[in-house]
Amino acid sequence: MSPSLAPRPSAALLSRLLLPSLLLATAARLYAQVPAPAVVEDKTIELSPFTVSTESGDRYHSADAISAVRVRAPLLETASTISVVTREMMDDLAPNRVFDVTRYIAGVQEGRGVQFQDRMIIRGFETQGGARTVDNFLQSADADNIDESVVDRIEVSKGPNAILSPAGAPGGSLNIITKSPSFRRKHLLTAQIGLFDSQKALLDMTGPIRGSEQFAYRMVASIQDTRRYWSSEADLRGRALAPMLSWKISDRTTLTMKLVASEHWIFREPLLIIDPSVTAATDKPFLAPRLAPKSLNGIQPWSHVGTHSADFFSVLTTNLNEHINLRFAGNGRYYFEDSEQNFLSTPGLSNRYHPRTGELTQDYTWAIMGGVPVSTFSPFFDPANIPNRGDIQATRRKTANLQADAVASYRFGEVSSQTVTGLGYSRQTGYGRGRNGVMPGIDLSNPDRRSTPVYGSTFSFYNANTYTNVQAYLNQRLGFLQDRLYVTAGLMHYDTRTTGRNVLTGAAPSVLDDAKDMWSASVLYKVRDNAALYYSRSKNASPVIANNLPLWREGVQDELGFKTAFFERKLSLNGSYFEISQTNVTVPNPAYQTDQTVPQTLVSDLNNHGFEVELMGSLSPDLSVIATYSQLKMRDSLGRKVRGVADNNASLLVNYRFKEGTFKDLAIHAGVSYSGRRAGDVPDGNFTALGVVKQVSFYLEPQYVTTLGFNYRWSQALLTRLTIDNVLDDKDYIAVAGGRVAGTGITTAPGRNLRLSTTFQF
Repeated sequence: MSPSLAPRPSAALLSRLLLPSLLLATAARLYAQVPAPAVVEDKTIELSPFTVSTESGDRYHSADAISAVRVRAPLLETASTISVVTREMMDDLAPNRVFDVTRYIAGVQEGRGVQFQDRMIIRGFETQGGARTVDNFLQSADADNIDESVVDRIEVSKGPNAILSPAGAPGGSLNIITKSPSFRRKHLLTAQIGLFDSQKALLDMTGPIRGSEQFAYRMVASIQDTRRYWSSEADLRGRALAPMLSWKISDRTTLTMKLVASEHWIFREPLLIIDPSVTAATDKPFLAPRLAPKSLNGIQPWSHVGTHSADFFSVLTTNLNEHINLRFAGNGRYYFEDSEQNFLSTPGLSNRYHPRTGELTQDYTWAIMGGVPVSTFSPFFDPANIPNRGDIQATRRKTANLQADAVASYRFGEVSSQTVTGLGYSRQTGYGRGRNGVMPGIDLSNPDRRSTPVYGSTFSFYNANTYTNVQAYLNQRLGFLQDRLYVTAGLMHYDTRTTGRNVLTGAAPSVLDDAKDMWSASVLYKVRDNAALYYSRSKNASPVIANNLPLWREGVQDELGFKTAFFERKLSLNGSYFEISQTNVTVPNPAYQTDQTVPQTLVSDLNNHGFEVELMGSLSPDLSVIATYSQLKMRDSLGRKVRGVADNNASLLVNYRFKEGTFKDLAIHAGVSYSGRRAGDVPDGNFTALGVVKQVSFYLEPQYVTTLGFNYRWSQALLTRLTIDNVLDDKDYIAVAGGRVAGTGITTAPGRNLRLSTTFQF
């Protein structure tokens, strides 16, 4: 990483922050003197029911979504909880990853591995494993974060959704809607600098193709090269390129094609180990001696996750007549991961739980002698010689998806009818393989010593996987009492042939060749034009291969809630109570990072119930707000708290815009999100040698994350944003964890960050 990205004295830093704004301000004044290019006016064309409106009633509020059954529907009339993150909200917060904005959505919490995988927790269930969809197409649990530069909006659908994401977590799914070409010309150039997680440039150009009223284009390109908080040697690099084209074949038919290509280089994480004295009773867990929260602590700066992906989307929508609309869509995805990571090889924890209490004793091992537990002092690690290794991993996936949907809307006397039906086909082939490398032990008295692994000639693992899935669904909604009462039922048939093969052992592949029928049902009653009550029950199921065994992971949810809409649907207040259960939940075994003889995956059943309240939209023409609170009780089958899941969460985001007076053209936003006490790890197994349940060994303290931002529009062509993350500079505590050692997602909280961005419209 270039030394220029390291923090500098305040005067130098101030000049770096202000110079781009001054240059762009000068350019804007010169550009303002140039006549504006001709703009092709939009033709009035009826919006397809498969497309969401690009116009939102408020900066932080959208009145409709497509994530229920792939068809646009008013949120007030949807008998499930769907929250929408608008592009305007993303622009205010300048996110590096999806969670930077979804943290303000009710029921969403931070997942493990904050550097990659877009992992988060929705209603207690972590999204890793196939809960992210992009433009209605499921994406596997790949390590890449989607680049925010191509995102137009994010829809968070709560609960199992067999149509949108049959293989997703039952807590909910992310449906990321990418940008699309527009027939309204708009060219933007944005540059961002800051202390860390910044240094980014974005070009976004869209409009009609000159001389044609049928074609519109869009080109999005971004590049980032920055340091992370922990060290100037911890890099975050990425770039994306997304050319897009829309063709209005007729007033009824539109074809849109998009290519989204991106690659990322993401530093894995520093060496962090919880102090041996930290137990479940410790209010504020802390690191072991000689480990600094802002340091690589001996982890090599080459330790990274590298991802390369290319997605091609093609969508044809057509209106056969006033009643029937069709959608035909295809997606091809190529994903390749070439990572080289520096992992610890510290001892396993399985024999370090007290046989009679189930509590972890990090520096003691246990044995049963004559029926009596006997302990032996055995330090978990030697700070002068911490065993570690290098891992080279290559993962490749090729995926093909096809979808065909039809919606028919009729009215039979006093009864309205909407029928949505569709077919889906998906095929994926992939493999993952890796080799281990021998490295000298880490000496914390010399953490900057550089070393490289010596890799063996044989693979440490080599797994190959394929699946072929066929889906057919039917969703029927009937409206009664002048569309005040909606009754909806859906059925999904999911047929799969999923295989997993351990290439190294040469054993016969594990095969799940089976089918599942999933269903949903709901009733919604509008007690007023702007208020509704609803009940829904939904299911989903996904095939998984865990530890080379085929399994069905099934989820079910019951939800009871209310919805309201005020100020011409610019403000909503929604609430819900839910109960969710899921079988055969698979999570990575934290012990596998240091001991590769144990199972790679842990399997368990989970249950959860709770409630959410969410206020979103405009309180006045100048004031927008998001306010949420959620409470749940997530437990595994043995009654233990689930790793990373807090029982209580809350958030508040406020945006105020001055439209007159001294501060005209200035907007200010402020936000805070709260997470309660969370389990920091998952026990290494279920029972001790004496049959006692193993317990969670430590808990993360409750935490607040704050942000403050200022937007000032110098002219129609120039906008400057200043974003201050972690305003109170509450840093270096254990903010995220999936285990007691590095490699399981443990992360310390970064300090205050200042980021300045300038957007020039041309």
